[in-house]
Order: sequence, then structure tokens, then C-alpha cells
Amino acid sequence: MSKYAIVVVGYKRTESITRLLKSLGNADYKNDNVDLIISIDYSGNNNVENVANDFKWEFGKKIVVAHSKQLGLRNHILKCGDYLEDYDAIAVLEDDIFVSPNFYNYMVQAVDFYKDDDNIAGISLYSHLWSEYINRPFIPDKSKYDVFFMQYAQSWGQIWMKRQWFSFKNWYEKNNSQIKEQSDIPSNVTNWPETSWLKYHIKYCVDNNKYFVYPYVSLSTNFTEIGQHNMFKSTTYQVPLMNDISNDYKFISFIDANNSIIYDAFFERKGLGKIVGVDDNELCVDLYGGKSKKLYKKYLLSSEKKNFKIIKSYALELKPHETNIILDIQGDDIFLYDTSISDNNKDIKDTDIKKWFYDEKNNNYRLMAKVLLRRIISRFKKV
Repeated sequence: MSKYAIVVVGYKRTESITRLLKSLGNADYKNDNVDLIISIDYSGNNNVENVANDFKWEFGKKIVVAHSKQLGLRNHILKCGDYLEDYDAIAVLEDDIFVSPNFYNYMVQAVDFYKDDDNIAGISLYSHLWSEYINRPFIPDKSKYDVFFMQYAQSWGQIWMKRQWFSFKNWYEKNNSQIKEQSDIPSNVTNWPETSWLKYHIKYCVDNNKYFVYPYVSLSTNFTEIGQHNMFKSTTYQVPLMNDISNDYKFISFIDANNSIIYDAFFERKGLGKIVGVDDNELCVDLYGGKSKKLYKKYLLSSEKKNFKIIKSYALELKPHETNIILDIQGDDIFLYDTSISDNNKDIKDTDIKKWFYDEKNNNYRLMAKVLLRRIISRFKKV
């Protein structure tokens, strides 16, 4: 029988860790014996340690580890992974996370299904509704299964499994120097501060073609409170939680390529080549329009105006946006280009305004500013 633990990561925020611990206390553990490890980085006071010591854990052993020297966020999180020496899988939760009552049921079933799959680097409890790298909504395409895959590691509620974690740890020990910008990783990730451990896990996934398992309905959410990486409190990354108890999850093997829904590190859909009639190895999917030109291949799917020959075009109506391609919704918003042939495409209208309304006027202020500036310039030209 597999042995599980929950690792809570704390530093200074007493209210945050109190809220997280309360949500853990309300979860369903199916009468299992589950250890709770509360790891607290040194902050100069005992406030968080006092909260940890006072918290009553009724589902197994409670272990409070108060470090005597400050580790820093990256080293602290990576050190928590070492608890996998004693466990088959751990759920790692920073103090501004809040979990669903059903998170443990999902954890046990997902670990049992994916523990021997070397394509998988970890399992996410969190489900993104926002693409950080391009600052636009993200909607994963749905399937009859409860999960999809993405080449993007997780820090807002994640499950690490013994073998997969130590594979990453071995890689990290050889590749822990400062990450330089590279075209196959979003630039906002490589530009994260050196206190970030997550960017190394993402780079590991990209460099080694590994993926995280993501649930369609989130088992954790993020309060994004003021801390080492956040100057302001925000609700941008709050997502709906599974607030009921689901006993049976339906998983799919990663290698089931015909039915798996897979996204890359840019939150872009993989496997669209067969839909548009080209080799996937010759296709770059850039529907958000944020990838480097270095990633372009012979064929390009993009919502941006480019000076290449257009083979076919699609509308931007259905959600998620790749559904317009899959279901062949014709229009002039998404283009399949042949990048080997130049064309000025002077009749193509700029798609920024369409994307703004498609996103339901989201808070993408840069895009809004571009739209307004373009309208002002247009009016002056008419005068």
C-alpha cells in the first residue's frame, strides 16, 4: 500500500497558513493514515510555528519542522521534496493555497494511475484558467476524461511522486545555474527571480519532454497574497474548486495520443497537425501569438497577421480557441501559414480588437491600450 504525506510550506504569514490548515482539516481522507509535515522557514519569530503547533491533526502523525536558518523559497521547496525518501507521494502546498475537500481522493487515484509513467513529471491539483505568459484566459479543451496534460510544472498545489521527483532532483543538481532565456520556454518564466524553483521544474519538463497531469476541475486555488513573488494581493488566479466528494476519477494514459489532450509550455494545443493536414513536426501552433520566431516551422497556426502565404483561415468564435480549427469554423481570425512562401497579406485586418471582445474585455490592459491608441490615430487621420 502506498504511503502519502501532505507537506505545508510556511514562512511569515500566520493568517494564510491558518486558512490552509483549516481546509486540510476539512478534507476527506477515506480513513487513511496520512502524515502532515509543516515546514517553516526561519523568519526571526515563532508566530507561524505557534500556529502549526496548536493545529490539531486527526488523520495521522503531525510533524512540525522549524528551520533555524533561512533557506529561501527555492531551497526550502526543494528540500521539502526530500521527504519523498520516506513516502511514495506527497502533496506540497505553500501557505497561500486552499484545497478542495476532495483533493486527497484525487491524489490517491492519480498517483496510482501515473506512478509508473515516465512521461509524467508530476500531478497538479490546480487547474489554470489564465495564461500567465500572455495574460489572457486559458480554457482547456474538454474530453470524456477528468484530466489533460501540459508541459508546465505546478506550484499552486502539486503532487510529487518518488521516482519522478528524484529524476528531476538529479537533473536539477546538474542544471541549477541561472536559466538563460530560451525560445522554447516562455520569457516570463525565464525572467522569474532566482528565488523561483518552479522555473527549473518547467525547464526540466521542456528539456526532457515531460508533462504534468492537470484536472479539469481544480482541487486547489490560489489566494495570491503579498509575499516574496507578489507585491499586491490579487484574485486573478482564483479558480472554482471541486467542493463535493468524487469517489471515481477517469484517467487516460499519456501515450493514448488519439484521445489525450496535451498542451505545451506556452498553453498551446499539441497535435493539431492531423486536423489541418500537415505533419505535426512541421507545425508551430501559436494561437496566443506569443512565441518567438525561432520556434516557427514550415507551417504556422497563428492569430497574428504575418507576411506568409495563407493556406487556410478560421474564425475566433468558439471556445477554447483551437476548437474553431478542430471543427473547421471558417473566418479571418486564425491563419494557417506556409512560412516558406512570403506574402504581404495587406488585406488582413488586425485581430487585436476581435481578441479583446473574444476574451470578454479581460484585464489585458496592454491590448486594450493598443486598441484605444489605434482608434485615436485612426480618427486623427480622418480629420
